[in-house]
Amino acid sequence: MYTLTAADFADTGQWRLLLKIGVTGLEALLENTLHPEIEPQALCTAKWDLNKDMLRKNIEDAVYNNPRLLDDFATKIILYDPRTLFIPTEIAEETAGAEEELYKKVYTAEDPDIMTDFDKDLTAAWSLAPGVKSFLMRTFPGARITCNLMELVRNLRKKNEGLTLYALARDGEVDIILLDGENLISASTHEWNHTDDIAYLALNLLEVYGYKLQEANVVLEGAENDTEAWRYIESRKL
Repeated sequence: MYTLTAADFADTGQWRLLLKIGVTGLEALLENTLHPEIEPQALCTAKWDLNKDMLRKNIEDAVYNNPRLLDDFATKIILYDPRTLFIPTEIAEETAGAEEELYKKVYTAEDPDIMTDFDKDLTAAWSLAPGVKSFLMRTFPGARITCNLMELVRNLRKKNEGLTLYALARDGEVDIILLDGENLISASTHEWNHTDDIAYLALNLLEVYGYKLQEANVVLEGAENDTEAWRYIESRKL
């Protein structure tokens, strides 16, 4: 494996900044574009209390307290927002501002705070908090900005086969995604405290859409240390 030197770290041209931002914190990683075998390098983290009224200020403080984030990196920003709406791209492109209007039919937000991304026939819309979009676009011009659910769906659709339910857990949240081949059936983010919560969410989603557990592949990630959810799901397969 290539051994990094001080000169490598100083060369912003060979690094991509990956900035992950949620409602309670921020994580920044550097990905090496010349040596993909090198693990992402942690740059900084920040945590704060859940308060959407303070979210923009908390993000600003975290960025300005870590000035290396403002170096001339190519930047990708992933926002973790449970209030993400998927829209057929054909409908989203019917008229100017259609994404914002459709989003506001489901969630409360102002047009300038709504962000979008698309993957072929799918468009995602989300709005983390007032002022976040303008701050990110002003502070990281040229950055590619997407949301966690769209990023997951985009990547999973490239390799998914058949009817598959993905339950992808992290601290406090789990992304539940149901795909049939490339076709997205459902994608949403939920809170969880125990792996039984994940099992319930997975089984309930299949039931809502009229699928039997035996018909679907189930992929659970991020909660491997507690297999109770797996045992529950396996018991329902019998």
